Amino acid sequence: MKRLSITAAFLALIMALCGSSLFADGSKIIIDTFSDLWPQYMTEALQKAGLADQVEIRTVPQNQYENKLKLEIAGGDVGDVICMDAPNIAYYASQSALEPLDSYWDKSDYADLVGSARQSTTWNGKIWAAPLNESNCVLYYNKDMFKAAGLVAPTKVADAWTLDQLLAAARKLTKTDASGSVKVYGIMPQMFSIDNRNEGMTYTQVLWTWWFGADILSRDGKTAKGYFDSPANLKALHFYQDLFQKDKVAPAMPITGGFEAERIAMWINGPWMVGEWQSKFPDFYKSKWGAMPLPKGIAAASNSGSWNLAITAQSKNKKLAWAVVKAITGTEGSQIYCDRTGNLPARQSVLAKTDMSKSPYSVIKEQLVQTARARSVTPNYPAISEAAMDCYNAVAFGADVEKSAAEAVAKMERALK
Repeated sequence: MKRLSITAAFLALIMALCGSSLFADGSKIIIDTFSDLWPQYMTEALQKAGLADQVEIRTVPQNQYENKLKLEIAGGDVGDVICMDAPNIAYYASQSALEPLDSYWDKSDYADLVGSARQSTTWNGKIWAAPLNESNCVLYYNKDMFKAAGLVAPTKVADAWTLDQLLAAARKLTKTDASGSVKVYGIMPQMFSIDNRNEGMTYTQVLWTWWFGADILSRDGKTAKGYFDSPANLKALHFYQDLFQKDKVAPAMPITGGFEAERIAMWINGPWMVGEWQSKFPDFYKSKWGAMPLPKGIAAASNSGSWNLAITAQSKNKKLAWAVVKAITGTEGSQIYCDRTGNLPARQSVLAKTDMSKSPYSVIKEQLVQTARARSVTPNYPAISEAAMDCYNAVAFGADVEKSAAEAVAKMERALK
């Protein structure tokens, strides 16, 4: 009897402690993300914070992620924490899918975020997400191919190539065999192959719109008419199409690992590739690549804004969900994630410890100050982005430029209304 009473008392004590802890219901926090967003380093940050055992990470391929997320939200089966690209925050917040973070976040800690990250995580006067990192793209190039072609890459934004110089270099770098088949393409002018459909495509394709002095939407975000179908953007779309169809300096079909396999000479992408090459292509990482500023047209422009973690309104343990978000995106977690992936930190305290003198960070540092632009901020962004991406992909495959732009604008206008 004495043993039973002691056991009962011990169980009662454990239950009392659990009832007052973050782990009251014993369930795990579920993070919905995709496999290309380095979930292993989120896990490492959680291990550092002692929370890894309390978290389950669900992943899908990136090109399936957004659709799956929307279905899960509609079906009530979404995770406690979700990953989202910066321009999509307003959309999910407007759908009442997110938990505002103002009451969770210490003001001094929030102030540690760089200005662009604070701007991208707020909408309608509230904070909706915590940034994993900040971003900006560069033009990567193959050092050996540049040397063989007699090309010298600029290192400063002030010396960035014009679009005509970029095209001339791409033509020079493109190599064919005796039958006329292309063996090396001069440039990959967007993040993924043009059969792909995800935000990374719009993130890099919109650069061409900006370089030609155009934009996707009006400044107030209310209309696409006269903007995405403007004469300036039609020129951008024609130039982009010619890279694939007329000049044939860009691949219209997927080439897995094309840049690392030295079948593509230049590639527009971000600093996360450095971590990818270091871990998966060590020989390539050591000596094969360089980074130069993005080219300039009528306007100079580079992209900004990256991925974030948010707590869903459906989460049943928001207190623990916030602890998970904080562990991954706080000072220690951010240091781990950005060190491992090569991403640009969104925290000033972590950024101060980052060596920005090396490539590609020396270029990015200049671009973030001089040329960085954010994508349109609107609750309708997912539909806007999809229409723009589909248009760019279609013209790359050879579709009529004017017709494709008109169709994209019609889709955008329906979404905006």
